[in-house]
Amino acid sequence: MDVIILAGGEGRRMGGCDKGLVPFKSQPMVAFAVELVRPFVEQVVISCNRHLPEYAVLGDQVVEDSLEGFQGPLAGIMAGLRVCRSDQVLVLPCDTPLLEPSLIERLLDAAGRAPQSITVLSEDDKLHPLHAVMPRLLADDLEQWLKGGQRAVQRWMRIHPMQLVDISDLSEQLCNLNTFQELQSLEALKSES
Repeated sequence: MDVIILAGGEGRRMGGCDKGLVPFKSQPMVAFAVELVRPFVEQVVISCNRHLPEYAVLGDQVVEDSLEGFQGPLAGIMAGLRVCRSDQVLVLPCDTPLLEPSLIERLLDAAGRAPQSITVLSEDDKLHPLHAVMPRLLADDLEQWLKGGQRAVQRWMRIHPMQLVDISDLSEQLCNLNTFQELQSLEALKSES
């Protein structure tokens, strides 16, 4: 299985910083996702829209959105699906550095039982749509969705066969870091424990 790690956002809530390269516990945030998935995947594709040489050191391949401007995570997913080789593709964001192997194993196990579906992590009814496994064959459909001006991740997912994997018992791992304040609070919390 290949993985697409999404690191192509504008980082607006971090003052325009490239979030994947923001240090967390003295390494770029994206490095946590790369290290986590290495044992599970054959190819690490990082979807980014700037600082490509820095990301290229961490992944096996980097891709940029084919659409102009920052068009959101679906554009990054589409760019990644175009270069992936596996039938199913794991998708993760760069800003959840607390993920552990047990969560990834649960997601991949469920995806293996329903390879034609999009498999998405959830807490009860709350979806975490950027923590998913999807069939690579959806790339053309996704391209048409984006060409039609659509950008909503969950709306696109819901028009396809989809299964949810409830990880309410592991929800603390899904803490995503959108601001420097969240980053500093989490680093302080981790250094105390």
